[in-house]
Amino acid sequence: MNSLYIDLNVLSVDTEQVLVNEQRTGLRRLLDAEGFTTIPVRHRHRRLFGGGFHCFILDTHRDGACDDYLS
Repeated sequence: MNSLYIDLNVLSVDTEQVLVNEQRTGLRRLLDAEGFTTIPVRHRHRRLFGGGFHCFILDTHRDGACDDYLS
């Protein structure tokens, strides 16, 4: 099974919003206090499938061009 810290694997929607496991209220409070807008999401099977939000989207196919979010 996965690490107890698997829920630190959040997914950034943009520079202000992040998807966070709805059950991790402490993490959500911490991120909110740092200026993020947390979006609670039901995330029941993270340990069974071996990953968090970021891992779930690795094989997602997206239409359009590759955007540079870092510059």
